[in-house]
Amino acid sequence: MNKFRRTLGATTLIHDKVVNLSGQDIGRIEELMIDVTTGRVAYAVLSFGGFMGIGNKLFALPWSALTVDEAKRRFVVNVTRESLERMPGFDKDHWPDLNDLEYATGVYRQWGATPYWT
Repeated sequence: MNKFRRTLGATTLIHDKVVNLSGQDIGRIEELMIDVTTGRVAYAVLSFGGFMGIGNKLFALPWSALTVDEAKRRFVVNVTRESLERMPGFDKDHWPDLNDLEYATGVYRQWGATPYWT
């Protein structure tokens, strides 16, 4: 059996809807961050809350924590709105340094994902 691999331009994924396992809207993909040395998606930036981009909270989300719902053109992640409200995030003016491996490992651990660099 042949496996067909999909490729999409990163800009086509920006602002795509993200829902939780219950189908509840939890945000949008704000950005994709690429590890230029490996060519892998290091993480997606999830925008949560706020109104029209104001007051929203951003999260570094491991790519492996997302699944694609092709039929509905959206991403799915295993998290509740209440969990996101309690999780540490960042704002548009204070992005985290995921070059700091201790911080980056914590982000992956928070989402129950295995760091891609291990």
